[in-house]
Amino acid sequence: MDEDVARITELLREPLETSGFYLESVKAVAAGQRRALTVIVDLDESSTEPMSMEKIAESSRIVGETLDEVEVFRDKPYQLEVTSPGATRKLECPRHFRRVLGRRLEVQTKKDSFRLDLDDVGDTSIAGKDPGTGERRSIDLDDIVRAQVELRFR
Repeated sequence: MDEDVARITELLREPLETSGFYLESVKAVAAGQRRALTVIVDLDESSTEPMSMEKIAESSRIVGETLDEVEVFRDKPYQLEVTSPGATRKLECPRHFRRVLGRRLEVQTKKDSFRLDLDDVGDTSIAGKDPGTGERRSIDLDDIVRAQVELRFR
């Protein structure tokens, strides 16, 4: 099944990227007669827009049309799910942080925990202002234990 996932990943990458999407991952599960393929898609890192329902629908159409042309699960029926990483995903690499520029983060480092209004992302660090003190902080990505967007409800 790993070969199938690798093949599907390669098939989907180009058409998604051409349309402004980034292929996060492909997961396949086969249990008895049940088969499921989950494709996690995000917008490319040049966008800080959230992944809207319209974008999910557009990426689903691209994935569906691409997979209609190839054999998946030896042509046995399967369930296809196209989804986004979600608002609460862990931020782990520069691309993830670039997608949330301008947002407030909850950050836990090896030494402390704090909130940060993210305004700069480099290849090895992030920076922004502490919303409580206004103090500017720069954090090496290697020092981050956990980081995610602080959800705010209106």
